[in-house]
Amino acid sequence: MAKQSKRLIYIGPNLSRGRLLQYQVFIGGLPEHLDAEFDEFPQLERLFVPLEKLNEAVEEARKAGTPLNKYYKQAMEV
Repeated sequence: MAKQSKRLIYIGPNLSRGRLLQYQVFIGGLPEHLDAEFDEFPQLERLFVPLEKLNEAVEEARKAGTPLNKYYKQAMEV
């Protein structure tokens, strides 16, 4: 069986102007059209998690005081 391409899901908030939507899935790594945002806000990359870790990552993002919760709040400013 062929190895599947890496699938990541974005668990952060929607970004303005439809640049990125919550729970959008990307195959093959991070989306290149957001390179400028990643340069300015590197924590945005932390909100992309492997699809199989979606549930635990969403729980962590909702829990106050966790790193993913902090990144989620910072992403609201992007």
